[in-house]
Amino acid sequence: MSSLVALRFIQVISLRQVQAHFLKLLSLFLLSMLLCVACHSSTSVTPQSNQTPLKVGYSLWPGYFPMVIAQEKGFFAEQGVKVEPVYSENYLEPISNFSAGQTDGVTLAMGSLMGIIGQNPDIQMVMLTDQSAGSDALVVQPEITGAKDLKGKRIGAKLGDFGELFVRQLMEAHNLTSDDFTLVNMEGESVPARLQSGDIQAGHTWDPYATQAVRTGAHTLFTSKETPGLIPSGIVFHSSVIRDRPQELKAFMKAWFQAQDYWLTHPQEGAALIAQALKLKTADVSTAGVQLMTLPKNLKALTPGTTTESLYYTAQLYADFFIRTGGLSTAPEVEKLIVPSFVQALSQEQP
Repeated sequence: MSSLVALRFIQVISLRQVQAHFLKLLSLFLLSMLLCVACHSSTSVTPQSNQTPLKVGYSLWPGYFPMVIAQEKGFFAEQGVKVEPVYSENYLEPISNFSAGQTDGVTLAMGSLMGIIGQNPDIQMVMLTDQSAGSDALVVQPEITGAKDLKGKRIGAKLGDFGELFVRQLMEAHNLTSDDFTLVNMEGESVPARLQSGDIQAGHTWDPYATQAVRTGAHTLFTSKETPGLIPSGIVFHSSVIRDRPQELKAFMKAWFQAQDYWLTHPQEGAALIAQALKLKTADVSTAGVQLMTLPKNLKALTPGTTTESLYYTAQLYADFFIRTGGLSTAPEVEKLIVPSFVQALSQEQP
């Protein structure tokens, strides 16, 4: 009888051990489920440790500075995407690196996009960063007080790019033809020095170079306020990146718009952060003369239209200009050049 009691006791102990082990496993399972739910309900997304960073080039232009805020404030990480910003003071260097396949994306003006698409057909614009609304300028020597004084003068501009189109549109609006002036090919960064030397009497450039020209004795004759919507800038990616990494691009853009909103609502803090990161003077960092293209503005611009409020219309304007001036031998398909789906998807997520 004692042996049966002992056997029963062993069976009870074993059963309790099994039950305890089962309860432990069940507890661990429920805890894991709770953690998963918590992670999915959070607005922050942890980037995958093995994720290859998106390399995106940008240059010294206020509309591109949300890149700095998104990186410094941790917005990219918050949205779950690794980004490697590649900065250059020179406008053309990031574009050249992108064309050579050294980066995944680049910020550039629409005219510059048209300038490289002939050699890089598999690239597409996914969003607008900004529109020039006064930052682009025609700066002139002191004695020039009106458009009529530009007759017979040398005007500096980047030929075959948005600078040339900007100058020609201005001159046409003031009843001057191409026979009335001479266009001299140069980068916007070199305009202040060329003006000061007397090599040119007027030139197209943008801030901070326009401000530099004014500080050395020139003055502003016209700005892009006279040509609304003519000089849009955006972010372009290789088509393979758009195809293979759509979730990362969506997260990148979400963080970008988050950074824009931060700068617009915290202008002083945003300017100080940008100035420190790029080693600029805080006074030189401003959105004055630049219209940041927020998500709602992007949604409107990335809709077909018949004015420069539509990126499709403006892109066609540039395409026609480049065909006419020999910058392109074949007109690009504007509908394929622009990818509105990311902006549309983000807009649908808005409350």
